[in-house]
Amino acid sequence: MHKALRRILFIIYLFTVLPLAACYLSQWVSPATVWPLAFFGLLFPALIAIQFAFAVIFLSFRSKACIIPVILIIALWGSIANTFQIPMPGNSDPAYKNKIHVMTYNVKLFDIVRWSGIKDQGEKILAYTAGVKPDILCFQEYAVQGTGKFSSEYIKSQLSFLPFSVEEFNFSSPGRKQGLAIFSRYPIIRSGHEHFTDTKNLMLYADLLFGTDTIRVYNNHLESIHFDRDEFQWIDTTTNKSRIPRDKITEISRRMRGAYIKRASQADQVRASIDGSPYKVIVCGDFNDTPISYTTHKIGSNLYDSFRSGGRWLGITFPNLKAPLRIDYILHSREMGSSDYQISKVKYSDHRPVSCRIAL
Repeated sequence: MHKALRRILFIIYLFTVLPLAACYLSQWVSPATVWPLAFFGLLFPALIAIQFAFAVIFLSFRSKACIIPVILIIALWGSIANTFQIPMPGNSDPAYKNKIHVMTYNVKLFDIVRWSGIKDQGEKILAYTAGVKPDILCFQEYAVQGTGKFSSEYIKSQLSFLPFSVEEFNFSSPGRKQGLAIFSRYPIIRSGHEHFTDTKNLMLYADLLFGTDTIRVYNNHLESIHFDRDEFQWIDTTTNKSRIPRDKITEISRRMRGAYIKRASQADQVRASIDGSPYKVIVCGDFNDTPISYTTHKIGSNLYDSFRSGGRWLGITFPNLKAPLRIDYILHSREMGSSDYQISKVKYSDHRPVSCRIAL
């Protein structure tokens, strides 16, 4: 009986290895080539938890099969560390104190279009940012009005401690423009941008002068699935699978597939720009994708994810779904060091601001 149970458990376990292999491949294979693989990346935390569980089970049965999940855990440790961090004393290295303080924040148009229904959200975002006082600030879904409150001049006046800035817009309507912005305490000696094809998303970069050194800072906003407010509410309140209409599942899957494919092309474009940079880089932004994805792996190749320098648990930056996600990032060249990684739980946008300190 004992032997039969071990065999049954092993057969069950083998069925968990295939989706884990698909997770791993999803980082390397572009969704433009094999799009179904991209969906497996969403399952990575659960599948790794299953590997740990089976390792313990096999050990309790004194089965040699325990070597398989142990080997897989060791082989995937880099991906695990990019996904999950246990808070540890000493993650904040005092050697990096008072270095470059970097912050990235998707500000949801400063609530100019009143998505939240809460008063003065835009003012609270600017007040919060002024309280943090980063040295470098990247805004996604940045919006300005023509005149008055939330004009470009008004926003810069609220961020006067960051005297240098560059903006680029990808959408205009009467009285409003939106896009990306980089604000800096350090002089911007040049800047550039690339608009992605067939989308309103884009990439912005600025070369910042630190004494005699120059750093290139990237700000990215990659393709979203474009759920509207009603769909977020529907996803959040639906708990019984029998209530989910098939046509709704089909529509959501279609949109996710399209977004994965577009992000793959955008990630290739961002990576090509990073590879062509003559300087060390800091790469910020809303990637709209998880740590285990082609998008994040492609952009982050040969870069260091600052989440590993002090992140907590899964590091949720987009908490508005039942399966909350980390989709906002600060990456940097490996010649740099990072510490004091923080995700603030302020509720001024649908995203949380992310910050860390980076030493050259």
